[in-house]
Parts: sequence; structure tokens; C-alpha cells
Amino acid sequence: TTKGEGKTFVAINLASSLVSAKKKTLLVGCDLRNPQIHNYLNLKKDQIGVTNFLYDNSISIDDIIIKNSVESLDLDVVLSGDIPPNPAEMLMSSRFAKLIEEAKQRYDYIIIDTAPTILVTDTILISDYADITLYITRSGFTDTRLFPHIRDIYDQKKLVNVGVVINGLD
Repeated sequence: TTKGEGKTFVAINLASSLVSAKKKTLLVGCDLRNPQIHNYLNLKKDQIGVTNFLYDNSISIDDIIIKNSVESLDLDVVLSGDIPPNPAEMLMSSRFAKLIEEAKQRYDYIIIDTAPTILVTDTILISDYADITLYITRSGFTDTRLFPHIRDIYDQKKLVNVGVVINGLD
């Protein structure tokens, strides 16, 4: 729902678990406004990524995939790229559809780290590409008054196959 619940943390750990299970996995940074994957994985932030692919037709998916991004972990990563002035519009482009379709042909699993749903519409805009949505909340952090927001998104079918993860439980 909001910043700080552990969306990136859960995405990275889920992707790492899938790689450990010998699944070919791609982690994609789609929080275009406040990207964090690079911090967790100690990668340089200024690498090209999703946004560069979306606005530059000369950039291919191979140009943005960071192979084996973590030492001793066969995890491929696509960072978010440059912070754009119009993230929502970019995510609605046909190039985003192309990115996901090409990735689906190459990987068993694609984990997409997205922006908080209460702040921006970005996550809702790309939800049609998801097979499953894990909605992350954080114990002792997520304001329970925001739970109706989760129910509304679910009832209105704005996200598909929603499962709720409670992060940070003892």
C-alpha cells in the first residue's frame, strides 16, 4: 500500500528462492519513481533499464538484463533505469508489453517489483501482465485503516489472483 512495507525485500527474496530451486528467474524493477533494487543488490543505479527500453526503440531486452547480478546466484535483473517524468504513461506503452512477452519466452518466472498502490496507479496499470499478485503488508507498520483499500482493489478486480503477504512477523 505504502512505502516501506518490504515490496523490494520480498521480491528479491522470492526471486532468490526461485533461483535456488533451479528456476530461470528475472527480477524487474518497475517502481519507476523510487527504485530500490540496486541498493539491495549493490548495483550501480545509473545503469540502463526499464525506462530506457520503453522510450528508446534501439535498446533491446538483452541490453538491459544484468546477468548473474548477485555473486553465486544465477539471478538476472532489470533495473528501473532513469527516473522519467511520466512513469504511468510509459508503463502503458506497447514497448512494456513487448518487454514482458520477450521475458516470458526466456524465463520460468518474472518477478516485478512495483510502486505502492495507494500513492500511484503504476502497479494497477501493469497488473494485466501478472499471473499472480502478492500484496505486501508489514506487521506493525502497515496502517490497518488502509486495509479497505486492499479489499477495494480486490473487489474491483484491479489486481489479479491476489495473495496477501504479511512481512516482518516475529
